[in-house]
Amino acid sequence: MTGVMFFLQILILLGIGCVFLFRHYLFSYSAEKGKNLATQEDIEEITRKIEDVKIAYLTEIEKLKIDLSLLSKKQDILLDEKIRVFKKLQKQLVDFKKYCEASVGSHDARGDFHPTLDSLTSEVYTSTLLHLTALHYIMQEDFIFLSKKSKDILNDLHSRCVTICNIELYISSGNTDSELLNSAIPMYENSIKLIEQCLQGLYDELRFPNE
Repeated sequence: MTGVMFFLQILILLGIGCVFLFRHYLFSYSAEKGKNLATQEDIEEITRKIEDVKIAYLTEIEKLKIDLSLLSKKQDILLDEKIRVFKKLQKQLVDFKKYCEASVGSHDARGDFHPTLDSLTSEVYTSTLLHLTALHYIMQEDFIFLSKKSKDILNDLHSRCVTICNIELYISSGNTDSELLNSAIPMYENSIKLIEQCLQGLYDELRFPNE
């Protein structure tokens, strides 16, 4: 009987020990499971945030690409228009230079190969006033594509050539004063230099990309 009681006590103690061990194991397992579940949820949240940032970044990149493409197209259109206006001004200024060179040849003997007013084509105006007026019309028509410096360059040329206009008007009235005609020669020569400077200044104002 005593042995049976002792055996029963041993079984009870073992049972209690097993219960405590199972309880400890259960708590440890639950804690670890909860930890793993929390870690998985954190990873999913971080992954979701990374994907959101990635999408926002790619969206912003695409928007920047579109904006840069539009800006590039606008710059190309503006440059094309500036080149178109420059060509118009260039032609008129070159014709003006031809006229000044021919005027020098007509008022002063420069040799058989120097151009004179008679050698000019019908397309070239034969007065400074007409050339300046043509340049003024181009400025009015395409002023939006001209920079302030370009306008200043053209206006400076106009103001420097006013004296020649007055001399030509005086000569066209029938005055053939030789001293007056001789004084016009250096003015025409100076105008040629001014026209060349004007052309160079307008070309520089085109501001080609990547220069």
